[in-house]
Amino acid sequence: MAGRKLVDIGANLTSGQFRRDLPQVLRRAKHAGVDTIIITGTSVSESLRAVQLARQLAAPSDVALFATVGVHPHDAKGFDERSTVAEMRAVITGKDGALVVAVGECGLDFNRDYSPRDAQLKAFRAQVALACELQMPLFIHEREAHEALVEVLHPFVESGTLPPTVVHCFTGKEEELSKYLAMGLYIGLTGFVCMEPHGLGVRNMVPRILIDRLMVETDAPFMYPYSAGTQKQKKRARCEPKDIAAVVQTLASCYGITEEEVARATTENASRFFRLRGRQVASEGEEKAASLAEPLQQAESQEEIEGSIVLNGGDGEGGGQLLRIATALSAVTHRVVRLHSIRANRKAPGLRNQHLSTIELVKALSDGGALSGARLNSTDLTFDARSAQLAACSNGGVFSATSRTGGSVSLMLQGALPVLAFRDSFTQLTLRGGTHVDFSPTVDFMQVPLRMLLARFGLAYEVEVAKRMFFPGGGPAGQVQVSMNPIDSEKTLQAIDLTEPSTSVGRAFIRVTAFGASANENMGDHYASALKLAVIKAFSTGVNSEHFRTEEECIVETTTATNEKKKTTFRSHNPKERTAVSALVVLETATNGIISLDRTVNVNESTASILADKMASKLSEYVQSGTCVDEHLADNAVEFMALAQGTSRLRVPCKAHRTSKHLETALEIAAQLTGATYRLKEEESSAIVEVDGIGHQRLG
Repeated sequence: MAGRKLVDIGANLTSGQFRRDLPQVLRRAKHAGVDTIIITGTSVSESLRAVQLARQLAAPSDVALFATVGVHPHDAKGFDERSTVAEMRAVITGKDGALVVAVGECGLDFNRDYSPRDAQLKAFRAQVALACELQMPLFIHEREAHEALVEVLHPFVESGTLPPTVVHCFTGKEEELSKYLAMGLYIGLTGFVCMEPHGLGVRNMVPRILIDRLMVETDAPFMYPYSAGTQKQKKRARCEPKDIAAVVQTLASCYGITEEEVARATTENASRFFRLRGRQVASEGEEKAASLAEPLQQAESQEEIEGSIVLNGGDGEGGGQLLRIATALSAVTHRVVRLHSIRANRKAPGLRNQHLSTIELVKALSDGGALSGARLNSTDLTFDARSAQLAACSNGGVFSATSRTGGSVSLMLQGALPVLAFRDSFTQLTLRGGTHVDFSPTVDFMQVPLRMLLARFGLAYEVEVAKRMFFPGGGPAGQVQVSMNPIDSEKTLQAIDLTEPSTSVGRAFIRVTAFGASANENMGDHYASALKLAVIKAFSTGVNSEHFRTEEECIVETTTATNEKKKTTFRSHNPKERTAVSALVVLETATNGIISLDRTVNVNESTASILADKMASKLSEYVQSGTCVDEHLADNAVEFMALAQGTSRLRVPCKAHRTSKHLETALEIAAQLTGATYRLKEEESSAIVEVDGIGHQRLG
């Protein structure tokens, strides 16, 4: 692994086993490609020692060294809620505070019970509260105490106050892993995953871990990756940070990807999780100049800027859509937007990781924009795009963004598209995350119907899917590449008019994507055939029926690393395994209307015929009502209608048949950010949306 930068997120370098040769250990780590090591603190005294080692040895070893500060459950019997917490806080906020990147190692160990369980629980709760207070990442130990640990964390998760948290050295059961992932926690894996036969169970679970929530560690001097030799020799072996290479190699095999990909992903995850980027640390004797947060998370004034648009983030739809539209249109129109009370009416108010991914991408695309308040759980955000430059930059127009918790790449793309349309040159995006995420548009929606609709405005973009990922469901992150040329200089977007109703459908496009360990061609074909029959039955009769045509496409992607195409049964034999089918149907009416519908279901929860009948029924309802554009396409069109030249008009489902406030929210936010005016006229079975666009031009 030499030449690559790896982060060992947990090494017990204060152990007496390293007393005699720690400088040599660090040199071997550097040679193996370990660029950063986080030294684990397990008591107040050991935490102080960890900070001291980080300060003294970073410069001579040329390895970035940081520390955690915490009390291990083994030492919880001596924990005092007042004095111990005060001592920990003093270390974290003291003169060497820049070296401290997390609270921990803390947690529960009901396996060895070196401390009474009530003492462990008391110490753990206090340290979680301290991490929440300081908004420091949390480094957790758990052995045979899963339920109790979840019970402690649950109120912090529900309130949205839990900072980024990693379950260090995971060795548990499948259902425990699923629960941790569902809670949004990260997973740390050590040499245990390499062991024979002990690590087999964890190795089998690895593909279920979204790689964007995985980090690697050695837990040195423990957890030596077993290799050849007698059992006695294995037990005597000392693990070192250099041995992280074996962990990366094993994980690459589990995921069916390269070691380079595992190294890159886990290093990015650790840098983001522990906020290592931009962190400046002074070695002993130098003046300390450290940043405790990434640039986007630095404390900044939230005073209103003159001329800014102030929005209540809890109004209307009150969620991520409002954030995406506001920041994108702010970048395009070079306005200042401030959002307060973000997601105030949601169960967990404030910014979540999936929102931050999109906001940071929009800022990157609009070079020169100033962003403040963009941090986890923040309820107040300001984006000042007055100095934003939507011009070609040194990176050649190539950008990338990664969802932090399996969030939707489609939502990131929604936030980026208006900005891409008005940049000065060609842009290429690489987006990583979920391609099929519950309660979000699928990548198929972005690739087919939305692309068709935006072409009517004069926009063209391409979406290539390198890897799909259904979330929740696990596996490596999906990856999508988007390429787009902006509109011509000095020109504007074209206004569109899709209001003429028609009950005649000329074309139906059907795409079925089967995903999971049990996904196979028969499964995809079965669902595609059922959809085709249902669509033909619903739309191939009546006027112009002889011109009706269908087009089907079937995609199969398994979560296991294999080049063989499966042609077996389409039922999953493992009830815990998620094998899912995503179905997209796009109708083109005789009057050029575009009506789409997509659904994602678990195979064991819906038969093909039931899904097909439900989708055909809903589509028929749209067509019979005179709808020309479905509500989800309409939501996405509003920003472009506001920026276009002239009046754009859409016939959409009536209010009684719209499932959310997304349309109304989009219209209101677009009007405030651009100055466009709109009218929403409700009729008996449909509604007309009219937007008088501002004719925004790309100057350049």
